[in-house]
Amino acid sequence: MIAYFDCFAGIAGDMTVAALLDLGLEEEYLKDQLSALDLKGYSVRSWKSKRGGLAGVRFEVHVDEGQPQRSYREIRKIVSQSSIDAAPKTRALEIFDAVARAEARVHAVDPEEVHFHELGAVDSIVDIVGVAIGIHRLGIDTVICSPLPLSRGFVDTCHGTIPTPAPATMEILRDVPVVGAAGSIEMVTPTGAAIASTLASAFGSYPPFVPHRTGYGLGKSDPKEFPNALRIVLGSEMEHSLVRDSIGILECQVDDLDPRILGGLMEQLLSSGAVDVTYCPVQMKKNRPGTLITAFAPPELITPISHILLTHTTTLGVRVSRSDRLVLPRSSEIAQTSMGDVRVKIVELPGGRQERRPEFDDVRAIANRTGRPTRDVLRVLDRELNEL
Repeated sequence: MIAYFDCFAGIAGDMTVAALLDLGLEEEYLKDQLSALDLKGYSVRSWKSKRGGLAGVRFEVHVDEGQPQRSYREIRKIVSQSSIDAAPKTRALEIFDAVARAEARVHAVDPEEVHFHELGAVDSIVDIVGVAIGIHRLGIDTVICSPLPLSRGFVDTCHGTIPTPAPATMEILRDVPVVGAAGSIEMVTPTGAAIASTLASAFGSYPPFVPHRTGYGLGKSDPKEFPNALRIVLGSEMEHSLVRDSIGILECQVDDLDPRILGGLMEQLLSSGAVDVTYCPVQMKKNRPGTLITAFAPPELITPISHILLTHTTTLGVRVSRSDRLVLPRSSEIAQTSMGDVRVKIVELPGGRQERRPEFDDVRAIANRTGRPTRDVLRVLDRELNEL
């Protein structure tokens, strides 16, 4: 199953649990699973409510007695030693790890020794573990998330009054698509950011899928400007659907770079993880001819690829954007042909038909070895690899 997190009003831990409950996660099942945690002095409840005319579910953790501040080490022990199923247990620990590492960077301490109220609070533990339990219970295999809206304001914490987005939130959202949003409430909490960044395999608009159910998780506050809710849409893949992911686009223009450098630069960018590099002649200011350099890279490589462009060219800046893309499912194999072993890319076309395409480096090597024209080698290999 695919879950699309439509974070039009942001995301928080309680909102995510509430949306999963609205999708069909049974409250009694959730309580039973949470009881496996070595936590005392709390209770949970959910109820139907509205935010700005949208009906949904509110989820709340009520703490009955004082709780100690817990370190990441202690929380990891609580979760690891519980009898919760292995899959949600692992997922919950990944989310906790994202929060702990962000807080460690913000406060300059070892992640193992992070002590702070927000992570150690029982409600945060219940929210994160509850999300992991719900994802597993509802059979969600893939999570795709919208860009996260970041508002500007202030929030009171155990560290004092801090601006929103909270510093930990910004650390967690490294290389995650975000958009500015009006409003003074905290729209994305550190827990919500960790849930989104850990669970989502891609960020962008709605994927091509078949929606089945929609759940609304309502936030605590009820602003007049917008309905404070998280929408999760649950659906299934379309038959032979395209693969959806995100790609980083990095651009710079130069008019004072020795063109002999460009050949080596392309090789360096590709060997460093860029999936493609293009050069395009452009006419720049003062009527100077120049070159537009464009590199396409996975989101996690945006920073290192930018460093290469800034170090090895004369540009003073790199434009960075993200784009959704639809790609054909593909795999690789080594095929035996009349011309020897050839690396082959197997591509699944819309409609389910497969096409086998030889790696061109191997085609060129065969042409050089045999003396045959490259186009003849391509023709022979295409016939042998795609015989019906």
